[in-house]
Amino acid sequence: MRASSFMHRFRRSCFNPPSFEPRAILAILGFEALAVLLAGACISAPYHRPDVSIPPTFRGESSSSAGNAGSLGELHWQDLIHDEQLAKLIEEALSHNFDAQIAAARVLQAGAQLTIARAPLFPQVDVQASYVGSRLLAVDTGATNLSLSLGWQLDLWGQIRNLSVAARANLFANEEARRGVLQTVVSDVAAGYFLLGDFDLEREITRQALELREDSLALVKLRVDNGYSSELDLRQAEVLVESARTDLTNIELQIEQTEDQVDVLLGRNPGPIARGRSPLEQALPPKLAPGLPSALLDRRPDIREAEQQLIASHAQVAVAKAEYFPALALTSSAGFESSALHNLLSGASSVWSIGPAVAQPLFHAGSIRAGVRSAQALQEQALLSYESTVQQAFREVADALVASRKLADLRIQQEQLVESLRSAAELADLRYQGGVDSYLEYLDSERQLLDAQLLLVQIRRQEMTNFITLYVALGGGWQ
Repeated sequence: MRASSFMHRFRRSCFNPPSFEPRAILAILGFEALAVLLAGACISAPYHRPDVSIPPTFRGESSSSAGNAGSLGELHWQDLIHDEQLAKLIEEALSHNFDAQIAAARVLQAGAQLTIARAPLFPQVDVQASYVGSRLLAVDTGATNLSLSLGWQLDLWGQIRNLSVAARANLFANEEARRGVLQTVVSDVAAGYFLLGDFDLEREITRQALELREDSLALVKLRVDNGYSSELDLRQAEVLVESARTDLTNIELQIEQTEDQVDVLLGRNPGPIARGRSPLEQALPPKLAPGLPSALLDRRPDIREAEQQLIASHAQVAVAKAEYFPALALTSSAGFESSALHNLLSGASSVWSIGPAVAQPLFHAGSIRAGVRSAQALQEQALLSYESTVQQAFREVADALVASRKLADLRIQQEQLVESLRSAAELADLRYQGGVDSYLEYLDSERQLLDAQLLLVQIRRQEMTNFITLYVALGGGWQ
């Protein structure tokens, strides 16, 4: 009796589904929304930026600029680059650099992944059509089906919502990574351009030294022929000439290789790079304040990327915890089914079904717990990576600030040294021609002058390059 009564109620519920009033539907949806908020709050706590140790000022910052709210990193790179040719190269690199284009494509991919992650929040509608024919005992039969199905997984525990949060954070992280690539492109092009100018100036200095040494060699030959100098002086002059020629060839090699490196940044095939101002014409870096250390957290792309990855990992923990709870989905379908195609759309062929589906995990051999632990471990890694990135940012700024001060001091000292060595070389030349000093003393003073001139060029290039490094360390270069 109980079995027949149960089957009767089952048939009534399947073939005569209850009709819901609009108010009842709204009440159910309101209850579901409340359940989502309460369950989501239990599974996932709101994200808060972790506390990190922030120094009050940057190490190496001058007292005159400490506490200044303005920052070098807030400026656009075009406000700092006054060489028109370098500005053109940077613009070309930002448009054609392959790494920048790859980073942009990754942003588009992340945007598509966000759409995929958000899709389950909405009902899924599908249309199905089929025909099945069979033959049994010389009897042909067939069945035709045309139906429209609707499925909706209720996000009671915030699993889909947190998947969307993770996907959105991944999108923002890829956008910050793209900005970091642009930042690197700007700095690398500028550094390569300054290096080319350095090599150009070194080549010019070496050529001048070679001409002077060739003139000196001719003079030594004349003195040897007249018995005023020894054969040893001649051999030393020849060695000096060949050494300058070797240095010149090596510099020309480095110029072409550096041009090829810059061409890759520009998205070009290897070829010459046009120059603008020479290193001696380049304006020295302006003295601008680095700004507040706390501003790095919101300005540097690598720190912002690391934080977005931390947000994504935070949401993934909630996704993993939601696996403990039952999944509820609403499914329904309506359509027509008939053994004869001409009767498919008749009222007697209509079919429909509706009902909820609940799935509760019972035994998964610890895989759900392991999934939660794995997500928490990834979150811990993301947190440590964020803290490490912040710490590394402060170190890079401090290194660039101290280098800025010390390189300026070195440049002034080297300029004074070059002037002293130039006077000493001129005096040694006069003393040698007058027969007071040996040719070896003249060679030594001339070599010291050449080395000092080349070092001065390198220090000026390092000073310009370090200015770009400081600009990038403060979060500038991608605007």
